[in-house]
Amino acid sequence: MNNSKSQLKSGVVLSYINLIIGNVIPLIYTPMMLSLLGQSEYGLYTLANTIVGYLSLLSFGMGSAIVRYITKYKVSGDKEKERQMFGLFTFLFTVLAVIVFVLGIILSFNVHLFYSNTLNASELQTMRILIILCTINSAVTFLFTTYLSMIMIYERYVFRQILNIFTTVAMPCVNIIVLYMGLASVGMVVSSTVLNILVSVASVIYCHRSLHIKPKFKGMPFGELREIFGFCFFVFLGSVVDMLFWSTDKIIIGAVIGTVAVAVYNVGATFNTIVTSISTTISSILTPKVTNMVFSSENTKVLTDFFIKVGRLQYLVVSLVVSGFIVFGRQFIHLWVGDGYNEAYFVALLTLLPVVVPLIQNTGLSIVMAQNKHKFRSIVYLIIAIVNVLTTAIAVNYWGIIGAAACSAASYIIGQGFIMNWYYWKKTGIDIPMFWKNIIKMSLAPVIMITAGIIICHYVELESWILLLMGIAIYLICYIPIVWFTGMNKYEKNIIITPVKNVFNRIRRK
Repeated sequence: MNNSKSQLKSGVVLSYINLIIGNVIPLIYTPMMLSLLGQSEYGLYTLANTIVGYLSLLSFGMGSAIVRYITKYKVSGDKEKERQMFGLFTFLFTVLAVIVFVLGIILSFNVHLFYSNTLNASELQTMRILIILCTINSAVTFLFTTYLSMIMIYERYVFRQILNIFTTVAMPCVNIIVLYMGLASVGMVVSSTVLNILVSVASVIYCHRSLHIKPKFKGMPFGELREIFGFCFFVFLGSVVDMLFWSTDKIIIGAVIGTVAVAVYNVGATFNTIVTSISTTISSILTPKVTNMVFSSENTKVLTDFFIKVGRLQYLVVSLVVSGFIVFGRQFIHLWVGDGYNEAYFVALLTLLPVVVPLIQNTGLSIVMAQNKHKFRSIVYLIIAIVNVLTTAIAVNYWGIIGAAACSAASYIIGQGFIMNWYYWKKTGIDIPMFWKNIIKMSLAPVIMITAGIIICHYVELESWILLLMGIAIYLICYIPIVWFTGMNKYEKNIIITPVKNVFNRIRRK
C-alpha cells in the first residue's frame, strides 16, 4: 500500500514535470518548426495526422476495457485469469494493428478523391507518403497498447512518466535535426515512429522483467468478448464523438479552404490540447484508483467527495491558465508564430472555453465508465457531434475557421456542460450542485484578474517578449494571493505548505 501511495505521489510529480517540459519546449520548438516547414507544409503534416487519426477508432474503445477487465481480476487476485485476459487483449490489438495497416495503405492511394481541389500534384504525393508513415506509427501503437496499459494497471506511474518525459524531450529535438537535414514533414513522421517503437519495446521489457507478467494465449476468455464489446461499443461512440469534434473540422477546412487555413486553425486548437493535458494529468493517473473504488463498492458520498476534490485541484490550475490566456493570448500568438495567425486567437478561445467544464469533471467520466453507465453519454455526444459536423460544413463556407470553431463551441456547451451535469447528478449519484458551489466560490480570482487584465492591456501594448513576460509575472503575483485567500481550502493549501515545510526542516537539520 505504501509503495502504491509512493508511486502515485511520485507519478503526479513526474507527470507535472513532464507537463511543464511539454509546454515550455514548444515555445522554442514551434516557431522553429513553422519557419523550417512553412505554413503550407505544416498544414499538410497536420492534415495527414488528422486523417490517419481516424484509424485509431478501430480500437473500438478497447483501451478503456483493458483497464476495467484486467483490474477486475487483479483486484480479485485471480492471476491466471488476469494473464489470460492480458493475452486476449494483446491478440485483439494485434489483429486490429494489421487492419489499421491495410486500411491506411488503401486510404493513402485514394487521398486525391477528397483533396484534389485544394492540393496540387506534389502535395498529394507528399500526403500519400505521410499517410503511409503515420499508418505504420499507428499500427505500432496498437501492437503495444496492452503493455502500456498494464504498467498503469499495476500503478507503476514512475516508469510510465519517465517514458513520457523521454518522448516529450526527444521528439522535438530529433524533429529539429531532421528538419535541418531537409527531410521536412516526412522526416518528422519517421522520427516519431522510431521513438514510438523504442518506448513500446521498453514497456514490453518492463512488464516481463519488473512486473513479471506476460500475456497467456492459451485458454483466452473468448466467452467474455460479448460483454467486453458491449462495454466497448459506447466507449467507441465516445471516441467517434471526440474525432468528430476535434478532427473533422480540420478535414473540412482542408477540403474547402486549404492547408494554410488548417495550419492557422491547428495553432489555435493547440492551446486546447495544452490545457486538456494540464487537467487530464491528474485524472489519467487516478483512473485505476477510481476503478478500484467502484469495484470496492464505495458509496456515492465517497465518490462525490473524490469528484469534488480532484475537480477543485484541476480548476485551480485550469482557471489560472485559461484566464491568463484570455488576457495575454493575442499578444502571445503574435510574438510566438508571427503574422498570418491573427484568427488563431479566436479559434483558441472558442475551442478552449467550452472544454473547461469537462476538464474539471473528467473524473466523472472515469466513474461512469467503471460503473458501466457510459451508454447515455456516448449516444448524446454522438448526436451533438453529428450536428456539429453538419453545421461546420455550412458555417466554414461563410465564416471560415471562426465559424468552424463556433459550431464546436456551441455543441460542446450543450453536451458536456448541461446534459452531462444532469446525468452525473441524477443517474450517477454525484452531488453536482455541491460541486458547482465549490467552483463558484473559487471563481473570484479569475473573474477579477480577467477584468483587470483586459482593461490594462487595452491601454498597454505588450509588443516584445520582455514586456509580455513582465505582464505575465505581474499577473501571477496578483493572482496567487487572491486565489489563496478566496479560493483554496485547507487541504489545497497544505499541498503547497507541506513540501515547503519539509524543505525548510531539512535545511535546519543540516
